[in-house]
Amino acid sequence: TDAGIAIELTQAELKLAGGQYEQALATLVRARRDAGKHPYVLDLLRKVYAGLNDWNGLAEILPQLKKYGVLEDAQLVNLEKTVHTEVFSSAVSAADLDKTKRAWDALPKGMKESSELQQRYVCSLIDLGEHDTADKFIQRSIKQNWDASLVRLYGFVEASNSSKQLSQAETWLKSQEKDAQLQLCLGRLAAKNKLWGKARDYFENSFKLERSAETCAELGRLLEHLGETKVSAAYYREGLMMRES
Repeated sequence: TDAGIAIELTQAELKLAGGQYEQALATLVRARRDAGKHPYVLDLLRKVYAGLNDWNGLAEILPQLKKYGVLEDAQLVNLEKTVHTEVFSSAVSAADLDKTKRAWDALPKGMKESSELQQRYVCSLIDLGEHDTADKFIQRSIKQNWDASLVRLYGFVEASNSSKQLSQAETWLKSQEKDAQLQLCLGRLAAKNKLWGKARDYFENSFKLERSAETCAELGRLLEHLGETKVSAAYYREGLMMRES
């Protein structure tokens, strides 16, 4: 009855005000049976789930919050963004491949275009050993929109066919020759293929375009491997100075 729901809502509000989120949740789950007639139940549920940092719970009620117009459009957009980001972040933190892939697939299209989220997804795939998936993902993304941060990560992908991977990255040179991150990536991929001369050229090109501690470290490692210890030491020193400055 409406009177019964009103009592339950009052109890839930009191528990919510006292920070007793779990108890408030138990009351609201009972009251939720008739959400269409009482959209206020959904709003209280939203506050309880937020208090509990239960992002999956919030994700579950998002469609109803939208359907019953519980929030203003701008509030709803912000909530959706936060919920999807948090669900995705917790999946990545759990280092669970299935959860991570599902959370990525569940992101709205606009959020999938976020450079930061794309990078986190790729890093997660690499950490979980899903190198070929990361390889395909980066290639698809780069085709749609050039992103130097993703290109940098491509250098850490251990694709099953490393020479094909190098050839793929070299096709990007046609339009992005002046990109320091691409040159750095190519240096790493060439080194992976034991093409030491090529790797050196790419690393040096990257360093000319953008002096960074990361490139110094790569040049230091490569030149040490090639027996050029003096030049190697100079790059290591320069990289160290950059990190400390």
